[in-house]
Amino acid sequence: MKTIINLSELPGSGVKVVVEGELVRLFFDFTQHVEPAEEGQEAVLVPNLYDCQNVDAIGHTKADLVSAIVNDRYSADQVQALTANYAMAQDPESGITEEKRAEYNAEYAEYQTWRAHAKDIAVTALQELQ
Repeated sequence: MKTIINLSELPGSGVKVVVEGELVRLFFDFTQHVEPAEEGQEAVLVPNLYDCQNVDAIGHTKADLVSAIVNDRYSADQVQALTANYAMAQDPESGITEEKRAEYNAEYAEYQTWRAHAKDIAVTALQELQ
């Protein structure tokens, strides 16, 4: 989920890890927080305030972390639909339009990109835990 965090400095690795027993709280994908502009004024960067992703994982393994990151963005139902749509897009006799085929392939590629990012975040987080 998206959140806002107050940090005196960003973590060098790009991932902040907070351990609370079996819970591993991850913060990543930081961007400087910008207060929206009020009428007639410019937007303002807020010092030490960052927008980021926040995910809580139960467990300390790479699989636990990757699963939590992926599941935060994609529900089991969404993954099932993505997989089924991708399979349909790969079947030249499925009867779907080329536009729909391209849409399904793009959605699946976006999902795979997020999974790869989740794996990178998990590896970095595990390095931080050591």
